Amino acid sequence: MKDSELHNFFKVAESRNISTVEVAEILILNGRQIYLHFLKEQLGTILYEGFNKVEKPITYRIESGKVFPITPDSRIDLIDSLKKKNDKSELKIRIEWEDTENKNYGSLIIKVTVNLISNLVIDYEDFEFLPPLSNIKGGPTVSVGASPPKFFSEKNFHELILRTMSKEGTSWNMVKRNLNKHTLEGEKIKIIEVSNHEGEMRPQIQFSTSYSIEPYKVLESTFKKKLTAYRAHLSKLPLPGND
Repeated sequence: MKDSELHNFFKVAESRNISTVEVAEILILNGRQIYLHFLKEQLGTILYEGFNKVEKPITYRIESGKVFPITPDSRIDLIDSLKKKNDKSELKIRIEWEDTENKNYGSLIIKVTVNLISNLVIDYEDFEFLPPLSNIKGGPTVSVGASPPKFFSEKNFHELILRTMSKEGTSWNMVKRNLNKHTLEGEKIKIIEVSNHEGEMRPQIQFSTSYSIEPYKVLESTFKKKLTAYRAHLSKLPLPGND
């Protein structure tokens, strides 16, 4: 996972006018991961190798720039720390390793003390589970525990999709290529390459308005899937094409 995919947990909560506890609870209720981003090299303690508890704690050096999910049982500790507004918290992370040459693989559970404000991050793909930025401007809300919406949660981007499909047809690639033609004043579309969790580069669509705190980001693969719901919605309208 690259830095372009990560957003500071506290800033995301602030930008959506909700608490960090609410952000954590929404992610947990929707089965999403919560990540720690290690901005500098840090030491942790190995507690488990696979399912086996180590006899004596072993020091483990976590490299700078690495990102790992916290373990399910640490989520309770995290929420407790957020409620108490603690700056630091002792959490556990899961690190998977693989030796491709010898075809060996496994995992480690490591305990580490982190600075929550600096290290706690959210994956941009999980933004759709949170109240969108447009909610601050009176846009639609997403309730805690709700399943992902059929349409894009960002109101202005949603309307841009409808405008583009009504003029250009329903082919996802045609819609993507022509988004810029149908933006309103102050709206911008940018398409860049970002790295996914496996380190593979994938296209990402970024949408922003003149009042955006941060761009609304959608992977091309997600964009392609969600257009199915838009096709169904517009199926009764006279469109140039329905591929």
